[in-house]
Amino acid sequence: MNQVLRDKLTTLFFKYVEVASPEICLKSFKNVDIKGKTLLVGVGKASIPYCEKIQDKIKSQYEGIIISTNIKNVSENLNNFKIFFAGHPVPNKNGLEASKYLIEKVDKLEKNDLLIFLVSGGGSSLLPSPPEGFNLKDEINLNKKLLYSGMNIEETNLVRKHFSMIKGGRLARLAYPSKVKTYVVSDIPGDDLSQVSSGPTLPSTGKPMDAIHCIEKHKVILSKKILNHIKKKNNDIPCKTDIVFKNNSAYLLASAKKSMNATCNFAKLMDLEVIVISDQSQGHATQVAKEHASFIKNYMKRIKFKKLKKIFCFISGGETSVKVINKNGKGGRNTEYLLSLAIELELLRVKSFVAIAADTDGIDGTEDNAGAIIDENTLLKIRNKNLSPDKLLLENNSYYAFRSSGELFITGPTGTNVNDFRAVLIKDH
Repeated sequence: MNQVLRDKLTTLFFKYVEVASPEICLKSFKNVDIKGKTLLVGVGKASIPYCEKIQDKIKSQYEGIIISTNIKNVSENLNNFKIFFAGHPVPNKNGLEASKYLIEKVDKLEKNDLLIFLVSGGGSSLLPSPPEGFNLKDEINLNKKLLYSGMNIEETNLVRKHFSMIKGGRLARLAYPSKVKTYVVSDIPGDDLSQVSSGPTLPSTGKPMDAIHCIEKHKVILSKKILNHIKKKNNDIPCKTDIVFKNNSAYLLASAKKSMNATCNFAKLMDLEVIVISDQSQGHATQVAKEHASFIKNYMKRIKFKKLKKIFCFISGGETSVKVINKNGKGGRNTEYLLSLAIELELLRVKSFVAIAADTDGIDGTEDNAGAIIDENTLLKIRNKNLSPDKLLLENNSYYAFRSSGELFITGPTGTNVNDFRAVLIKDH
């Protein structure tokens, strides 16, 4: 029975991903035919498949730039693109080279030209562009400290936007007076488009001192030089009323919310009783898991007298964060969520379940897995390997936990990124 339910969860995950595919999301994309030149730029984990589809809609002169994570089997139909494979989640030299090339090309655009900017998750690290007086090493150190801090994505990106020559609408400033059309594959809870890849072409909110507040709140230790730069009065990111955004537009192509709605409908067709915990779950992965476990337990208590024969499916989206205690640990936010969930469900005496948590880009953290699929026997499997689930969780070693139990969920890069997908099936109640 558990294998049948695991297969159902796998099917639901790939449905969630499919809804965010370019084949579906670009059906209404209109042809582009202008007098000037079009620069098509794709940044992020979804940039390659999306740019391949969009280029067919461009009927006038164009050239392209793609900055993506390193994936296999790049299409031969991208001859008009300069392609960079850059570092994620930590910036690298390839990303710095890509940023310089992008700035150079965008800065040459004229009034009758068009910048089509396709942005998806991962661009914040793929496009390092340290301010004048700083270098790549400074941005790498900043990113690492932000990643380890436990900040949510909005807080992290607010700091990033104040330490960049591209992020926070600064690329749109470089493109002015050309027109900019931004197309977004959102991996941000709530779909604030300006947060995706730290919004290079979109206006944002937040002042330098707001960024400083986030740094102080999470006790992130930065050099005085970086702090002084962020505090600068003239370090504001372009706001909505800035003239550089006057003729620009932005469109949401794919998002966690869209994927969530379609997947819930699909799950109902699979004869599952669907309960959405939240499509915008945020916070530390371990704490979110505890909250979800409590929600499930309380929900099942409320309906215990009803003779419902369906399998209950508790679904959630959003993006959690991890407070890194052990910098040598292996794992990501989804495996950390699942290990915490398994421990909590055991404490709450939920005896029968199957659960998945996976990143829709196919990579959870820095390892080779999207996440994992677990059940009520998972903790026993780990303990039978003479390992302590609680100790592994405390040491940020959730990857080792599920490698030992044989329950890692490996998909490879999916070509899109719309948050994480989580679902818990309760089969006996």
